[in-house]
Amino acid sequence: MLRRLYAALMTALVPLLVLYFWLRGRKDPGYRQHLGERLGFTATKAEYQGGLLIHSVSVGETLAAKGLIAQLLAEYPMLPITVTCMTPTARRLIEARFGDRVNCVYFPLDYPGAVKRFIERLAPQAVWLMETELWPRFLDELKRRRIPVALLNARLSQPSAAGYRRLQALLRPVWQQLALVSAQTQASARRFRALGAPAVTVDGNLKFDVTVTDEQRCQARTFFTAVADKPVWLCASTHPGEHEIILDAYAKIKRAYDVQLVIAPRHPEQFERVAELLNAAGVDFTRRSEITEMPNDDSVLIADSMGEMLVWSCAADISFVGGSLIERGGHNPLELIAGGSAVLSGRSVYNFAEIYQQLNRAKGVRWVDDCDTLVDQVAELLSDSNTRQQQIAAAQKVLLQHKGATQRVRERALQATFTGNFMVKTQTNGKEFIKFDSAVLPECEAKHFSPKYWQQQKAIAGNSTGRATVWFIQQGDHGMLLRHYYRGGLVGKVNKDRFWREPEQQSRAIHEFDLLGKLVELGLPVPKPIAARMIKTGLFSYRADILVEVIPGAIDVFRLLRDKPLTAEQWQTLGAAVKQMHNHNVYHSDLNCHNLMLDDQDKAWIVDFDKCGFKEPDQWKQDNLARLKRSLVKEKGKNESFFWKENRDWPEFLTGYEKS
Repeated sequence: MLRRLYAALMTALVPLLVLYFWLRGRKDPGYRQHLGERLGFTATKAEYQGGLLIHSVSVGETLAAKGLIAQLLAEYPMLPITVTCMTPTARRLIEARFGDRVNCVYFPLDYPGAVKRFIERLAPQAVWLMETELWPRFLDELKRRRIPVALLNARLSQPSAAGYRRLQALLRPVWQQLALVSAQTQASARRFRALGAPAVTVDGNLKFDVTVTDEQRCQARTFFTAVADKPVWLCASTHPGEHEIILDAYAKIKRAYDVQLVIAPRHPEQFERVAELLNAAGVDFTRRSEITEMPNDDSVLIADSMGEMLVWSCAADISFVGGSLIERGGHNPLELIAGGSAVLSGRSVYNFAEIYQQLNRAKGVRWVDDCDTLVDQVAELLSDSNTRQQQIAAAQKVLLQHKGATQRVRERALQATFTGNFMVKTQTNGKEFIKFDSAVLPECEAKHFSPKYWQQQKAIAGNSTGRATVWFIQQGDHGMLLRHYYRGGLVGKVNKDRFWREPEQQSRAIHEFDLLGKLVELGLPVPKPIAARMIKTGLFSYRADILVEVIPGAIDVFRLLRDKPLTAEQWQTLGAAVKQMHNHNVYHSDLNCHNLMLDDQDKAWIVDFDKCGFKEPDQWKQDNLARLKRSLVKEKGKNESFFWKENRDWPEFLTGYEKS
């Protein structure tokens, strides 16, 4: 009921929200552009459909996501990426940084019509949300379409957590559907878990991974060549109410120091207001948009450009971080620190409290309360270069200590949400839920999981018997293996192939299909999934089937060892393959000599990922190896002609494992 009321309220608010954007457009025309996108009318090119959606609401989230997006573009150039935002400033930043390498659109308003249109047109295979940007109707639609969602670089303050608890009836399903919450800190992680998020990790803050390029340093030197003898004071991400304080402080500092002031307002609509204040104060100024190099005069620079904050930080000796002398909660100081600037801030930094706490403990930040303290702190840093350099070094040490989050977050998110194949489709037919790769099977129905159908098509290439028959199928250029899921042990004697009912995505075949897709995308030596089916039976059970790629020329280690010994190089290749799997924290529940294979090029493969998945590093990796070794010992005990010698072969396997 509450969710229906929410949907009705958001729908009723649409005219007012459109009016709001139109009125905001008086100061920033970007708000009046692309209004249709906010209503879900997104003109998405075909090449961007069926990919990954990353939502970074505003400038701060976009800056944090830049490194993550850049890594994805470098490692997965064929992956379609759409980046959504809510503000024109963030959109300009995305377009300036990535151009047409990503699809940039506005996020839709959270009412049913817009959300449905948006998702239907974009058809994402996975969605990554930055920080704490959760919209119930949008997430409802993703859940209905079984699109996995991850919340990345997530932070949650105590007051925000209390607010979410009051809305728990509306938001409980939201927390429970998240495939991953990658939190910045342990404190945030505890709060997310308390709200009901099932998969929470602590991977650090993406903002610490800011890097400055040689090109940006060169741009800074070139731009300020004419005033190279002046110290540069940068006021970054400033707001109304702070500009007046800054100009008063500048007038006092200018009496004693020949300093170059750069003002970079947070929002473009403030560029003109700052110019008016400078005019009123009788201060000459220059606009960045009108010059390519700073003139040799006493003018203040208004940095009315996008995406150049790192350039200004490289030039700045001292930087004041805006949004902190008024009740705005401050802004991210890490770009300024990365550029080599001594940072000043007001006390209102609740949006970045933990970062500032760490900087404060390390003496990497100085605090100001008003015009007078701002003057005092700037003057002290200008007059004492040793003190200034000590503060910069202390702050950069904090920055270095917390780097590496981007890679950790990327790997977590890929594991949690990637299908590994962006041609995957899902369909429900009565009691059947089917997931399939439409590049191999343009259509997939119940018949595709029946050996009789393939026999009628004369496509059966062979079979293999064990616990049950596995069928080898040749469909055009694609070799496929069809496997029905059976129960083992004592249970299997009375219940051959029925499993307790569970959500489709968690059912045996669908889970293995998704896992294989993720492993393929990670570059692991596993077969590609082609199709999987869950079919409900009775009231509480289901059966399952899967179709996977047949690896050409591959033979399992058990059969190879029945004919002849493996070479040292082959054992090392097998060890390296298992280590590659373990390096990605992939747990194989039944690693044995039947599930390790070598093809005719001596490439190693690992198969049969039923009941497997990702796990935190622990003793299970050694247990995996022990299980594999036991299977070899067991087969040797059953047959003396099994060509395996523990003292000869196992050390070679471990050599390959340890070297990788």
